[in-house]
Amino acid sequence: MNVEKMEFDRAALLEELRGTDDMRRGSITEVYRRCGKETCRCADDSDAWHGPYYAYTRKVGGKTKTLQLRAGPLLSKIEREVEAGRRFRTTCDRLFDVSEALCEHRPVEANAETPQAVSEEAAKKRGSKTFSRKKSPSRSKR
Repeated sequence: MNVEKMEFDRAALLEELRGTDDMRRGSITEVYRRCGKETCRCADDSDAWHGPYYAYTRKVGGKTKTLQLRAGPLLSKIEREVEAGRRFRTTCDRLFDVSEALCEHRPVEANAETPQAVSEEAAKKRGSKTFSRKKSPSRSKR
């Protein structure tokens, strides 16, 4: 892949990031549950469990936070925001891939100081000849 193509891809990814909407971290799961009543149909038949119920889960300060949801406008809103967050992370990962490839393909500049050039310059200077005086021992404060 040539440098111009990678720069075009990077610009397109940056433009894609510019158009991001509200986003959230986390995930939404759909679950079906038994109610626990012996006479309910869900006690005998696993196809007759109650639900669906939805849970929005995310990490906050190292702890897992869960919000129980029902089908409705709030669930739809959170689903859109979680999906926008996923697209954002995916785009950022692709941007890192393109940027790292660009870094690998760009030539090293001739005037850039390399560690070897810096150490050769330091060897020419041969260090400083100044001496410092020794400190007297500190007294204990009794």
